[in-house]
Amino acid sequence: MIRPVMYYKKYDKNLPALHKDSDGNAGYDLFARLDEPITIQPGEVVNIPLNVATEIPAYAVGILCQRSSTYKKWKVKLTNGIGVIDSTYCGDGDEWIAQFKNESNEPTTINPGDKICQALFFRIMDFELVEKDILGNPDRGGFGTTGTNVDDLKKEMESTTPPL
Repeated sequence: MIRPVMYYKKYDKNLPALHKDSDGNAGYDLFARLDEPITIQPGEVVNIPLNVATEIPAYAVGILCQRSSTYKKWKVKLTNGIGVIDSTYCGDGDEWIAQFKNESNEPTTINPGDKICQALFFRIMDFELVEKDILGNPDRGGFGTTGTNVDDLKKEMESTTPPL
């Protein structure tokens, strides 16, 4: 299988960037590019540079994700859940940055070179969008309704939804 090419730039040549521990891993590891350790106070939000800028092909998107061990190690979470890195975010100064919030009641410290995020890359589709007044499909009932009796759910929603 031919793998597509994506160009990237590292800011600190001594740190890895977009690293995979094995070919079977879906995500590319990203590392904290810090001059010194950073202590994040409870409730504090910080931006951490990730040592990489990319030229993602126009048919793809990068997704910045939290590693499963990040919260366990540091009790921090990405503030936006995930980050979307568009192909147009491709300049020499467009270093990827992760914004973390300390969710614990204790200070936590992230050190230079800590493996704190991962990137996933996906092909995307671009659609011609056509607006319609009626879609013509049956209603499923809304958020969280898969496998739920729609009539029961509608009754529940009518009894708990405040009037507009």
